[in-house]
Amino acid sequence: MKKIIKLFSIVGCLFLVNSCDLELQVDPNNLSPEAANTDFLLNSIEWGLNEFFFEVADYTMEVTRLAAMEPRSGTYETAYQPQDFDDMWEQAYVGVLSDAKTLIGLAEEKSLFVHAGIARTIEAYTLVTLVDFFGDVPMNTALDGENFTPTVDDGASVFAAAETLLDQAIVDFGKESLGTPANDLFYKGDTDKWIALANSLKLKLAITTRLVDGSAASKIDALITADQLIEEASGDWEFPFSTNTTTVPDSRHPYFSDNYGGAADYMSNYFMDLLLRDKSNADPRTRYYFYRQTLDISTDVNELPCIVETKPAHYGETTIFCNAGDGYWGRDNGDQDGIPPDNQLRTVFGLYPVGGKFDADDGKLATFADGLQGAGIHPLMQSSWVKFMLAESALILGTAGDPADLLQQAVEEALAKVVNFGPNVVDADLGATETDLADYVTEVMDRYTAATTDDERLDVIIKEYYISLFGNGVEAYNAYRRTGKPAGIQPHLSGQPGSFIRSFAYPSNSINRNANIDSKGTVGAQVFWDTNPADFVK
Repeated sequence: MKKIIKLFSIVGCLFLVNSCDLELQVDPNNLSPEAANTDFLLNSIEWGLNEFFFEVADYTMEVTRLAAMEPRSGTYETAYQPQDFDDMWEQAYVGVLSDAKTLIGLAEEKSLFVHAGIARTIEAYTLVTLVDFFGDVPMNTALDGENFTPTVDDGASVFAAAETLLDQAIVDFGKESLGTPANDLFYKGDTDKWIALANSLKLKLAITTRLVDGSAASKIDALITADQLIEEASGDWEFPFSTNTTTVPDSRHPYFSDNYGGAADYMSNYFMDLLLRDKSNADPRTRYYFYRQTLDISTDVNELPCIVETKPAHYGETTIFCNAGDGYWGRDNGDQDGIPPDNQLRTVFGLYPVGGKFDADDGKLATFADGLQGAGIHPLMQSSWVKFMLAESALILGTAGDPADLLQQAVEEALAKVVNFGPNVVDADLGATETDLADYVTEVMDRYTAATTDDERLDVIIKEYYISLFGNGVEAYNAYRRTGKPAGIQPHLSGQPGSFIRSFAYPSNSINRNANIDSKGTVGAQVFWDTNPADFVK
């Protein structure tokens, strides 16, 4: 599924010419940090985060079966190569983190505390995501401008630094600022929403580290008492795309650009089957998540090679294999078959979250004129996810709140988020009804009530959390390693894939150019907060 997004340099005044105030004798291609425009830097950081997130989310959606991991190899160890992560690393360090450091200094000098708070929040999120993906990463010596061979810092210290950054950001947002951002791409300078996000990210840190942090419960209870988390969808943290095709890079959702007019990606057979058949009726989000380019499954082996293959012996009786039926054309986890001429037949991303087409049983080629024409979102944090995390915490750590009530609120908000997305392009006869939504919630809660152990209850919570995370593999990857849920996930197609990817290999541009960073040796290396057994996830 890997797509490379070029990180175009936006140093100088390429996009904000009219707002720059530069003397003619100053070389705009060699500006000092002091001469930088704070609004421009902020936009650079926010756009850079969007690109960084896409890269990380792409890989983590694959390994968690939210999308198909194909065509890769027969083992997890060789599924990805270090050079696959070079762009991501550069986006994080050369782009987001470097610009954030510069902006924080400038903003504090000018008493632009909203700018500083936003930069610190994004810096914290980027550092934490690097740890979640790679494990130990450079921090203290990475951005001093003089050290070109930084050493890695242990993940726990990076998390601690990120938590401090979030606390500092919250203080920044409470100060009287001499100006607000001209174009905050996320919250339009609304400090209340930024504070709620910063606190929600602190919740994310606490639940992520609950296996190793004995104070996680008290931290979460303190956040609940403070009552400044993301409470409703209006506060969701998401990067907005548009239908504009004249910008460089294209401002449409990248999954839309890559899959409409001929699919570049495969959907996950497992994930589609989960939505179609896990409950008594198909998940109300199914037609919003996926668009079928055909309503039939081919009988031509040249189009669908797996139809003449035998279901692997290590697949369970109910495990989906080859296709999900009814035109839901995807791939199994780790399928190494070559790529057949099926790009106009594959199921593609639908209306949510990529701004594609609602599935109204058209069964036609997805085109660039369809749906919201790419005006989707990158979902980074949502109110429903906050409640899923609180439900897990209440169940496992005993923090405040009834896990059942929190689960129900989370599911209701997760459903509403999707079915209210792009309502003008939804077929009124096939869109989810209030009855559909109510029946789904009832079935989930019936399962929770029927569960007899906390492990079974946790599986209900995490499965619903997982389904809601379509478009954000980052949180699915963390939850899977932390909890081992959802249970019964489709195995790798190979019977002997080796250790699951507990962390990804360091990028080639870090290990080849920096003697202070060594290859970890195996993707089985666990990040500091993952203390589960070596074979905990597969």
